[in-house]
Amino acid sequence: MSNIKSLAVLSLGLLALSSCANQPQAEKSKAMIFTVADTGTTTTLNAGQSFEVKLLGTPTAGYSWEVQTLPAGVVLVDKTSEPENPEGRAQRMVGGNDWSRFHFKTISGPTDLQGTAGQALVLRYARPWEFEAGKPAEQIWQMQIMVKPGS
Repeated sequence: MSNIKSLAVLSLGLLALSSCANQPQAEKSKAMIFTVADTGTTTTLNAGQSFEVKLLGTPTAGYSWEVQTLPAGVVLVDKTSEPENPEGRAQRMVGGNDWSRFHFKTISGPTDLQGTAGQALVLRYARPWEFEAGKPAEQIWQMQIMVKPGS
């Protein structure tokens, strides 16, 4: 009977250890979220890591955030928009701001991180027709991103 109890305790211990070993992997899969406060900064990400940029805009006035440049090893997965004030929209209020959410993922990293200087993710905030006519963007959000090779 003592051996069965010891085996049960050992099995539970191994189960607990294996769940702890998986915990960092779960944390690694969570996306990092960057905001207006992160503009002008530099970050280093692992290959395969997801991240998001969340910026406030006024699409009802024609302004929108768009990707201007992507650094090597970073791809745009999705772009979504949600109202800053969902209750107001539900009450059919006109106008207001929306959160633009850009979902990115790193797909690969260069073998030489020194050669990646100047690899910036740049988002511009403008009315598309004014930007196409040569008017500069109202705002620019940028972040230097370096992608570590491997995972």
